[in-house]
Amino acid sequence: MLSKCANPECTTPFQYLREGKIFKVEREGPALVAGKKPVASVEHFWLCGPCSGKVTLVYDAKDGIRMAPKTMALVKRAAAS
Repeated sequence: MLSKCANPECTTPFQYLREGKIFKVEREGPALVAGKKPVASVEHFWLCGPCSGKVTLVYDAKDGIRMAPKTMALVKRAAAS
């Protein structure tokens, strides 16, 4: 369950999806039985409005979820829309 912004430096609680961005991350887990398909798990993360304007979330199998700054081109494009 989402409780607050995924930015560790932000304390904005998640109450309603009025602003911000939700991220859905699907991960493959280990196979429960040899020879079977791995079981996938889904996690959700939320960045509040102010944080989602500055950063995004990136996933890689080695490091998991991490924040990455948005490039200026993306920030300008979002502000124009």
